[in-house]
Amino acid sequence: MLRLARLADYGLLIASSLEEPGKALVKLDQVADQTKLPIPTVRKIMKLLVDGGVVHSERGVKGGYCLSDAAYNISIARILRAVEGGVALTDCCAEERVCDVMHACTVHSNWSVINQTVNEIFERLTLRDMSRRLSKADVISKVRTDDDVDLVMLSELAS
Repeated sequence: MLRLARLADYGLLIASSLEEPGKALVKLDQVADQTKLPIPTVRKIMKLLVDGGVVHSERGVKGGYCLSDAAYNISIARILRAVEGGVALTDCCAEERVCDVMHACTVHSNWSVINQTVNEIFERLTLRDMSRRLSKADVISKVRTDDDVDLVMLSELAS
């Protein structure tokens, strides 16, 4: 089964629980309560989000966390990069490109195109988008470009 890692899913959940910049800072325990995640997990992911520039943190009694930018400016890809280092559907699509059969592989170029398309979707979907219920049409409209992406095929993949 192909799926995002649990930390990536939690990263999106945690980021979506935070306030916009300039609003009240949210305490770590509040995020844990709201998301129903254990405090150690929230702490670990929050550090990744801060290090990745998705979240701003302030120390001290009045400290806490908030988004580093408006939710409509934070892409899903940015969160995934912060938490997981990005998305690679196959080993040959990863930055390290570690694959024992890549030299003889006849499907590598196709996986590369598919991986790029998935990454484009994640780049165009924002944290704000994820705060509402999305339809298949909503997602497809986000990726609609003049590129040679076959939207019919993309919609069939989504169903």
